[in-house]
Amino acid sequence: MAGRRKALVVATYDYADGGLRKLAAPEHDADAFADILKDPAIAGFDVTVLVNEPHYVVGEAIADFYGGSTREDLTLLYFTGHGVKDDEGRLYLAMRNTRRDALMFTAISGAQLNDAMDASRSRRKVLILDCCYSGAFPAGRTAKSDEGVQTLERFQGKGRAVLTASDATQYAFEGDDIRGSGTSSVFTRHLVEAISSGAADLDEDGDIALDELYSYVYDRVVAEVPQQRPKKQEDVDGRILIARNVHWTLPGYIEHAVESPIAAQRLSAVRELERLHQVGNDVVRSTVVAHLGTLAADDSRSVSAAATALLERLGSAAASPPLPAAVQVPAPRVSPTPTVEPPVAAAAVPPPPVTAPHRPDPSSVVSVPPVPPPVEARSVAVEPVEPSEPSEPSAVAEPAAATGPTAPASAPAAGVPRERLPGRALLRQGGPALVLALILVSAVPLTLSRLLYLETGYPDTADTFNESTGAWTGFVVLPLAAAAGLLVARSRLRWAVPVASGLVLGTALVLVEHALFWVFFFIENGSSYTAGPALWSLVLGAAVVTAAAVVVLTRSPVAGASPVRSDWRVACALVVIGSVVWFLVSGPETDFVPWWVALYEGTLLLGAAGLAGTLLWFRAEQRIAVLVGITLFGLWTIYWIVRELTESQLGYEDSVWEVELVGVVLVLLACYVAQIGPARQPSASSSTSR
Repeated sequence: MAGRRKALVVATYDYADGGLRKLAAPEHDADAFADILKDPAIAGFDVTVLVNEPHYVVGEAIADFYGGSTREDLTLLYFTGHGVKDDEGRLYLAMRNTRRDALMFTAISGAQLNDAMDASRSRRKVLILDCCYSGAFPAGRTAKSDEGVQTLERFQGKGRAVLTASDATQYAFEGDDIRGSGTSSVFTRHLVEAISSGAADLDEDGDIALDELYSYVYDRVVAEVPQQRPKKQEDVDGRILIARNVHWTLPGYIEHAVESPIAAQRLSAVRELERLHQVGNDVVRSTVVAHLGTLAADDSRSVSAAATALLERLGSAAASPPLPAAVQVPAPRVSPTPTVEPPVAAAAVPPPPVTAPHRPDPSSVVSVPPVPPPVEARSVAVEPVEPSEPSEPSAVAEPAAATGPTAPASAPAAGVPRERLPGRALLRQGGPALVLALILVSAVPLTLSRLLYLETGYPDTADTFNESTGAWTGFVVLPLAAAAGLLVARSRLRWAVPVASGLVLGTALVLVEHALFWVFFFIENGSSYTAGPALWSLVLGAAVVTAAAVVVLTRSPVAGASPVRSDWRVACALVVIGSVVWFLVSGPETDFVPWWVALYEGTLLLGAAGLAGTLLWFRAEQRIAVLVGITLFGLWTIYWIVRELTESQLGYEDSVWEVELVGVVLVLLACYVAQIGPARQPSASSSTSR
C-alpha cells in the first residue's frame, strides 16, 4: 500500500527578542517552497505551513506530524529562520517567542526534533534546515576539531536524510546581504528553482531524487556564495523521490535515434523507449507512448513492427497512475541510464560475425598455427618435473647446491631442466634489491600524501584533518626505514631479510587499510568533502609498497609455498574466524556499502592475515616475516581502537570497540600459538636460493 507524502513547512522571521533581528527571507522561502510541494503535478505533498508561531505551537505540530506517520509515509520537515546555539554548542530553532536567555524553554531544540524523528514509524524522513549553524561535518573516524553545532552528526539515524544550508561555521546568506535585504535565501531559492524547472533531474529519468536535488543546489549555492557550503547526510534504503520533472523531454541520444535516417538506430530507440516506460513516471510514459505511435507508422517494417508490438504489450499500462505510485518504485532507478546504441548496433549486424568464421579464408588458415604455442607447451610440460616437494629431491639437491652459484649451467641437477634452478635462485637473490628499490620509490608519493591537501574544500592536509603524524611515523615511516636499513646490511646480518620482509608485509597491510578507508570515506561523504591530491598520492604509495610485498612473497628468500596444517593449529584458525565474525556481528550497522567497507576492511584484512599465520606451516625465515608483519598490522589496528575509545570520534558505543580490541588480541595470540613448534625444513628448491 502506497504511503502518504506529508510536509511541514515552518518559517519564523519576526521575533519578540530584540536580539534576534528580523529576517527578510523566511516568509518568501516558506511560501515558495510550500507552493512547489503542494503542486500535484510536481510533488503532490500534503503541506502544513506554520509562520511566526510560538515554540509550543510548532512543537505540538511536529509531534503530530511525526507521531501520525506510518512506515510507508514520506515525511518532509522544512525550517527557515534563525538557528541559535547555547553555551554548550547545542542547536535551537528560534520561534516567535524565543528568548536567547531561555532557549531550553522557548525554542525547539535539535534534541527534541531528533527524538521526534526517532519515534516516527516512517522509514523515509527528510529534514531541511535553512538557518545559520545548520550543519557540520558528517560522522567519521577523523572528524576535524570544530566549535560548531555539528547538526548533521546530531540528526544522524536510520531512515532519514538531512539537508542543511550551511556547515557549522558558516552563515546561511539571504540574497546579496547577510543582514536581510534579500528577498529569499540563496539555498531555498535554488531549491525551489531546481524543482520547478526540472533542472535537478540530472539523470533525465523524469524524477527528481533527493541526491540529485542536493547535488544541483550545492553547485549553484557554492557558485553564487563560495563562503556557504550546503551539507547532506543520508541513511535511507533506496532513493527518496521528491518531485517529478514536468518539463521532461526525451534524452538527447534517444531523440537522435528516433529521428535518425538509419533504421537500425530507430529500432534501438524502440528498446530504449520500452525501458523508459518501465521505469518512468506518468510524464515519461505519456511521452514514450506518443513517440511509439510515430514509430509505429515508420516506413521500416522492422521498426514499425517493433513499435506496434510494444504498444500492444503496454496496453492499459500506458495510462498514467497517480504520483505517489510513481514515486513509490525507486528500485529501477538504482542503475544509471545506459547508452544502448552500441549494443543495438552490434545486434543489428549479427550476420557478418556469424558467417565469417565458416568462410574458407586463406588468411584465417595461415594465422592458426603460430610457432610460439608449441614452444610454450613444451616448456610448460617440463615444469612439473622440477622438484618442489621436500620428500623427493633431497638426494639430487645436494650435488646441485654443491656446485655453487658460480657454475649454474655446467652441472644441472638430474631430472631438472637446464638453467631452471639457477634461474630461480637468481630471481630470489635479486628480490631484496628490488624490494629496497621499491621502498625508495614509495618515499616520494608517501611524503606527498602528508604535504599535499587531503581535503581541498577547506583545504586541509592529513595532519590538519586530525590524522596524527605520530601514528604515521610509527607505523609507516619507521618500519619502511628499518626495512631499507636491514636490506642494505643483509650480507652482515643473518635475519635481516626475514625481518625486513615482515616489516614490508606489515606496512603494506597498514597502507592498504589506510588508503581504502580514505577512499571509501570520500565516496560516502562526496557531497560534503572533496578528495585532494594527497589521497591519490597515498593510493600510489600504498600500491608501490604492496608491489614490494608481492616481490617479498614471490622473489625473495622468504618466498615459497607452504603446506596447510591439519593438526591442532586448526583450532587457532577457528579462533581467528570467530574473532572476525564476532566483530562483524557486534559492530556498527550501516546499509551504505562504502561506509561498511571503511569500517570493516581493517578487520577483514587482519582476519585474512591471521588465517595464513595459523594454518600454514612455514620455514624459519617465513615464520619470522609473517609474525613481524601481522604484529605490525595488529598494533596499527589496536592504535585506532584505543584512539576511538579515548576520543570517541565515530560516535559509536565503547562496547563496539572493546569487542574489536579483544578480537584483535585473540587473532595475534592465535598466530603466535600456532607457530609454536619446529619450523618446516627448507625444500631443495629453496636451499639453492640462499
